[in-house]
Amino acid sequence: MARQTYVLSHAAIGGMQAAASAAPRAARALMEHGVEDGQFLCLLAPDGSVLDPAADLYDIAFGLFAMAWWYRFSGDRRALFVAEESIANLRLLLASPSGRGFVARADKAGPHQQNPHMHLFEAAIFLAAFSGRPAFRALADDLFALAEDVLIDRATSTLAEFFDDAWRPLGIDGPIRIEPGHHYEWVWLLHRYGALANQPRAYAIADKLFDFALRHGHDPQTGLVLSAVSPAGKSIATDLRVWPNTEFLKAQIAMRERHNSGPGFDAAAIDANLDRISAYFLTSQPSGPAARLANGFWIDCLEGDSYRAKSDHVPASTLYHLFFAFAELLRHRSGHGHFSGLPW
Repeated sequence: MARQTYVLSHAAIGGMQAAASAAPRAARALMEHGVEDGQFLCLLAPDGSVLDPAADLYDIAFGLFAMAWWYRFSGDRRALFVAEESIANLRLLLASPSGRGFVARADKAGPHQQNPHMHLFEAAIFLAAFSGRPAFRALADDLFALAEDVLIDRATSTLAEFFDDAWRPLGIDGPIRIEPGHHYEWVWLLHRYGALANQPRAYAIADKLFDFALRHGHDPQTGLVLSAVSPAGKSIATDLRVWPNTEFLKAQIAMRERHNSGPGFDAAAIDANLDRISAYFLTSQPSGPAARLANGFWIDCLEGDSYRAKSDHVPASTLYHLFFAFAELLRHRSGHGHFSGLPW
């Protein structure tokens, strides 16, 4: 619900009338049914009843992100109230016993996870940029400090997925997992934070993350972004998903806007990435579950050995990645600023 509220709000800013009609319904449903006792809920039934009330950091992050973009489109100050209350609740109930960052879920012990912190960082950046409110900027600053101090390994310039109680990188049933798609997602976010906070260290970290992913994070046969590698750069997951490639596109745009040109983000590299996304994920395949692909649908996952569609359905959550990447491309080509909100 939160991701679709974001997509509809961002598209509505660009003047898409269908999105402008649907965004208020989506935002209202999210705020009326998806928030309880000051926090975003985890899971609802279609009738709005609560299936899982637990506070989940990943879901909360996207709820906050939706509020940022709904506010940017509508000016609805309720969104800021909901977001500030959610963050206050978050700091109270999900604060990590380590004193840094947050636990992944209120009702379940487990490793610290970088992914929900990344999306929380994303939400805080845009809430701060769109509203100027101190609570949002403070959260963004705290999360940058966490990334700089513990999430990103300075020796290897890698970003692990899981960490133990003391924020040391942790392998789950195997080697430490590095996801090149998340490297690229952080590259783009660090550029946004660098612009928000006038923080040159964010750009320096982004350059190193981009370099590692570019050197170790691509399938040698197709150029598609690998799902996961070890800290040494060896592939440890064979499936290929669309979202790491759209995050590569966002990272390419961020690097190009700052450096103008360079390995992996010159005009030819961006065009090549667009061609790969189109050919492998947005085009019908000769046979199998993606033999017919309606306009607006996508192939979410490929088998790493055959490059054939692995999934036989279209996950709605992936629309956030696709829409934002192409909106960023069009924003860049139209010359709009980072926080203009204008997608084209």
